[in-house]
Amino acid sequence: MANQFTVSYPGDKTQLLNKIRSTVGEKGSFAGNEDQGSFEGDTPLGKFAGSYTIQGDNITVTIDKKPFLLSHGMIKDEFEKALKKV
Repeated sequence: MANQFTVSYPGDKTQLLNKIRSTVGEKGSFAGNEDQGSFEGDTPLGKFAGSYTIQGDNITVTIDKKPFLLSHGMIKDEFEKALKKV
């Protein structure tokens, strides 16, 4: 079951894409541009996958696949933390 959340990122979108790419990590994959894209990656608990769309300063993230033991809230928190990194 897909889960969706929206976060605000008023900064530079190229920088945003680099942050998403680095969050997914070397073991994952990322494809997309400043409008939309998809990603997948691996955690110690299992694989995750999803997609995103960017409209203005809002990024809507849809999680299509996640490890059973990883809550949607934890994924959102990690995503938001990654966006705040310099």
